[in-house]
Amino acid sequence: MPKQSQNQINSLETENNLTQRQRTLLFSVIKEYCDTGLAVGSKEIRDKYGFDFSPATIRNEFAALRDSGFLFQPFTNASSKPTEKAFKLFIDQLIAGLQITNKQQQDLKKRLMDMESQQANLNNEISRLLAFQGGGVGFSVSGGGGNFTGISNLLNAPSEGKVAELLDFLDNFDKYKQPLLEATNDAKSLTIIDPNNTKKATKKRLKTIFGDENPVLPLGKGYALVATEIYVNGSKTVVGLIAATHLVARKKNLELVDGLSQLLGGKE
Repeated sequence: MPKQSQNQINSLETENNLTQRQRTLLFSVIKEYCDTGLAVGSKEIRDKYGFDFSPATIRNEFAALRDSGFLFQPFTNASSKPTEKAFKLFIDQLIAGLQITNKQQQDLKKRLMDMESQQANLNNEISRLLAFQGGGVGFSVSGGGGNFTGISNLLNAPSEGKVAELLDFLDNFDKYKQPLLEATNDAKSLTIIDPNNTKKATKKRLKTIFGDENPVLPLGKGYALVATEIYVNGSKTVVGLIAATHLVARKKNLELVDGLSQLLGGKE
């Protein structure tokens, strides 16, 4: 997980009424769920992460996290799963701490240059890249239209919701082009300094949307969207990934979308 200042951590804890221990346990559960898509037990977490808390303490903290709406049990004595409330907290922290390495940026830049050299439609190829790397549905939307790819990925990823609800959203994709194009309007901005010429550029960061709560973009329970705006030949395009929430929350997927923002987020 990305390092943050103590003030940022304290702010998150105060906002969500979590202690440091509860936050540590919660994020461990989320990380395991992101990796496996499976519910996690207190003994499993203790053994894997080497916590010095007793099993009884972990069970009590899990109970407190369930009472606070961060975890839920499918049935009594079952392992626990993170809720959308938990994923929001986790993703917000990841986005705040994302730092794309120079190697990641160069690799992604090479991919984009290869696409252009092949005279491919860059927006379509970015959608394919997002779908292939992210394991969900990659999409791009611009003033000239929109596209998506990766529907087959939905059949291989477990989700708390019904894939039929997301398929219904995709069936009506044309209807949602404008809301998608406007999705990043309220995303927080980041000022980036190019180390080669110290030039400053203000670029939008990532926007996340959870399907179970959004009436404008009804992705369906258990699915989420992460998007950013880029500029191709001076025209704004919104690109992103739609997938089961635990896939969207994977750091590598947030880094992929953020990398596109850093490389293509400027209007020039």
